[in-house]
Amino acid sequence: LSLSLVQIIDYQSQPAFLGLFLALRAMSMASTLCKLDGLSRKIHERAQLRTHKFFRVAVPGAVTGANLVTVVGESGQTEDEVEAAHLATLLLQFGYLFPVIEDALTVREDGTLYRLQRPYFWPSHATHADNVEYAIYLNKRLLRNEQKHGLEEDEAQHYNKLAELLAHIWEFITVQAELQLKQQKEKKKADKVVYDSEERAFWRRRRPGSANYLEEHIQKTERRLRKENAQGYKAKIERIKLSLKTKPWLKAIKASDTMVQWVEKLEDYDPFLSPTNPPNPWISDDCSLWLLNTDTVEVPTERRVKRWGLSVHELVKDCIGRQVLETFLESEFSSENIRFWIAIQDLKYAKNEEIESKAERIYEEFLAPGAPCQVNVDQRTLARTIECLESSKNHRHAFFFAEEHVFTLMSKDSYPRFVRSNIYKGVLSAAQQQGSRRLGWRNFVFNMGATKKMPLGNKQTKMSREDTAHASLPKQLSSDSLPVKQLPSNNKSGEQSTE
Repeated sequence: LSLSLVQIIDYQSQPAFLGLFLALRAMSMASTLCKLDGLSRKIHERAQLRTHKFFRVAVPGAVTGANLVTVVGESGQTEDEVEAAHLATLLLQFGYLFPVIEDALTVREDGTLYRLQRPYFWPSHATHADNVEYAIYLNKRLLRNEQKHGLEEDEAQHYNKLAELLAHIWEFITVQAELQLKQQKEKKKADKVVYDSEERAFWRRRRPGSANYLEEHIQKTERRLRKENAQGYKAKIERIKLSLKTKPWLKAIKASDTMVQWVEKLEDYDPFLSPTNPPNPWISDDCSLWLLNTDTVEVPTERRVKRWGLSVHELVKDCIGRQVLETFLESEFSSENIRFWIAIQDLKYAKNEEIESKAERIYEEFLAPGAPCQVNVDQRTLARTIECLESSKNHRHAFFFAEEHVFTLMSKDSYPRFVRSNIYKGVLSAAQQQGSRRLGWRNFVFNMGATKKMPLGNKQTKMSREDTAHASLPKQLSSDSLPVKQLPSNNKSGEQSTE
């Protein structure tokens, strides 16, 4: 029925669509509530309600939490006590039962007293609770003994708001409250106590304007209302063709093996799976592990440095790792790649009013013809980036293609050499010998005080290899410590040099 209605009613027809939406939501919720109603009837038949003593006060028509969980397990045909307690908690949240003494959202399997809600207040019967009914209930409370039935602070605030909102029918509300109170006085004392607690529990859960457990998310209903069209079927055909071409079922075994290998690699770096020294702060009171892994720490831990060797993603997401990688790339005269990548990450999370200026600065410094720190990108990638800058209104992701190209270049070319370099081995050695000041990673990688980072906005002239060859490197990065390939000797060149 719902599918035929979707085909007849236009999706753009708002009144019809809204009516269909409400009808389908009511149908789906009604089926759920029917099951809960049946379970609640079985609980009413099997539960032994009797009068309990609570601090010398008689509590009629109640059942303990332990007995309630047992009855729910028998009625729901489950032998697991945890599952039965969870099912009882769901019934409490839906309003089929409620605690007598203290308001709680879970059912405790102990001597806590609970009452079963009468069918009149079940969600299947009381589908909608409006402001008028709630105002009548609050008026009825005010007409009774203030010490026993007085309003709480939040209820008094709701009462004042409803008095202003429903001022035009307030006389009708007062008359209805007096009539209901007169009928209630004719009941027996025990029945009166039970009914008062049932009514209060209902309005505690179903108060207008508060969170409602019966509401269903709109996306679940929209998924059933979505109408298939020709474009959707074409997209489905293209996906099937692509799957037949790529054969993903053949790659599933390889992908699962790769995932298992990756999880086994990261197992040593997970403080929940592998014991750490200092211990995991989430399961202990020692916070030293967090302090040792901050971005401003003098010496990183050995585990942290070893993690840089797993992948380039693990390296660049670490602040200290990015600094060490930048120093290594400076020794290879390609530090503009990592600085270009860092500038794009800063652009992605920048404020809206700063995007235009930062995008322009990135283009002028790294991509423009004759840029001081020009990165090595092909003409096709550069053309697509310029097209995005000119056509797109949002420049936050305009450098996506250039970023992907440069990052792939670093991961395939620079990163393998970085892992084998003396710089990475030196930082790892400094992490393994944290007791020595001489082997601190900053002292090894940087000449502290002699070099300073230049801001992104200041343009720098790119030095040639001849100029940088005569420039003074930090003591730790002297030419003796860097790997130098020996060129084969040539007799002709030797003769020319002697001449």
